[in-house]
Amino acid sequence: MKRMRYPAQALEELKRLDPETPITLNYIRTLIARGQIPVLRIGRRQLINLDILIEYFDGVIETKQPGTEYGTIRRLPEVIGQRAQMV
Repeated sequence: MKRMRYPAQALEELKRLDPETPITLNYIRTLIARGQIPVLRIGRRQLINLDILIEYFDGVIETKQPGTEYGTIRRLPEVIGQRAQMV
């Protein structure tokens, strides 16, 4: 069974495993917002698979860093009046 936790509970588990961890609740929430770790949304709440979070910090899971794609054509917004819209 997967160990699903809310971000605050996941931080408590990490601190139990490593009491001197520098990881903060804000950092876990940032990872969620950037989409670097998957979450299960239940209404407004978000559950994290604790094992995936630990693997992320162990370096097992590689994530794609935003803005590191070179040599590709990116879409630019077309300006119509005062509003920019994607073409």
